[in-house]
Amino acid sequence: MSRTSTWTALPIACFLGLAACDDAGTATTAAGGSSTASATTTTSSSSTTSTASTSASTGTGTSVMELVHMNGRFDEADPAGAAFTWSGTSLSTRIMGSELSVTLDGAGGVYFQIVVDGDVTGQLVTTGGKQTYPLVTGLSAGAHDVEVHRRNEGFYGAVNFVAFEPGAGTTLVESPDPYLHRLEFIGDSLTCGYGIEGATGCSFSAETESAYTTYAAVAARSLKAEAHLVAFSGKGVFQNYAGDKVELMPELWLRTLTGDPAPWDFTKYTPEAVIVNLGTNDFSAPVAQAEFEGAYVDLLQAVRQRYPAARIFAVRWASWGATHESWVTNALATFGDANTEGIEFTTDPADGQGCDGHTNVTSNAKLGAKLTAALKSSMGW
Repeated sequence: MSRTSTWTALPIACFLGLAACDDAGTATTAAGGSSTASATTTTSSSSTTSTASTSASTGTGTSVMELVHMNGRFDEADPAGAAFTWSGTSLSTRIMGSELSVTLDGAGGVYFQIVVDGDVTGQLVTTGGKQTYPLVTGLSAGAHDVEVHRRNEGFYGAVNFVAFEPGAGTTLVESPDPYLHRLEFIGDSLTCGYGIEGATGCSFSAETESAYTTYAAVAARSLKAEAHLVAFSGKGVFQNYAGDKVELMPELWLRTLTGDPAPWDFTKYTPEAVIVNLGTNDFSAPVAQAEFEGAYVDLLQAVRQRYPAARIFAVRWASWGATHESWVTNALATFGDANTEGIEFTTDPADGQGCDGHTNVTSNAKLGAKLTAALKSSMGW
């Protein structure tokens, strides 16, 4: 059985110094509900018969070689397949041939980005239950790398990866680990890609959310880094949007799946750098300086406990104003760890906005480039 988490009247971050935003009324259906949306891809469907191993070692001892690369937090104990909920979670494989589908189980209405040989080629939308969706067909002869990235965040429900299904005359082949580095992001809607692909003035919808085009994903691709995006819209460090304190981000960060309290095994993934991008929702309602700074320090300590060697970056937004920015700076000073640094994010009004006043693709491309430069400089990459 796949696990789902419910969501109603999702609070959103009031961003860019605008007036308080309304709840995203277009997405108040409980996650996991069935969807009539069909798989939308650049391919036609094809029949398949074989399934893929999720981890086939070459046995060479020189490098880990897999048939399927799983990037993100997965519950691999689920009998229905490897369950996942976090934004940006991805699966990739290399094929020799022209046709590939993927079998997924679980929630409906979840959008995925399809990428072939590094180029975006289409999307698929889950219809609920166990279904096989075409990814590519009619490719040229030879090897091709195919990726599937979850665009939507956890409140849309859990999806289980069952298998990649090669078409007639196509086989899965071994490929080296595509990543040179490891990153982890702890954030809110600005890391999820909430409304990122919408136009200025639009209201949120599943179609407009895309973790694939966030600053986090942009930086990860630029650095050839594996990236875990542990983010959820409306969440904060001390309080969530509008002052709510239910399931704060430091609590959700501990989980394998967003809607399941079962803990994540932190020994499975050790990032070289952790980027904390929280505070926007904390500042949407009155909050005392001591309360925010104390909660932020507690989160930094929790990160350091699990990742003793990771460089921790703390994001500040110019739109918060100097006072609130200084609270993050103060928290870093109180934490007193030399392996940390702050980074300020700013946006250009001329770039426009996504839905409900959130950052859009244009601003995220710039922020991703800025973070890439900071990571290269700080980490020596």
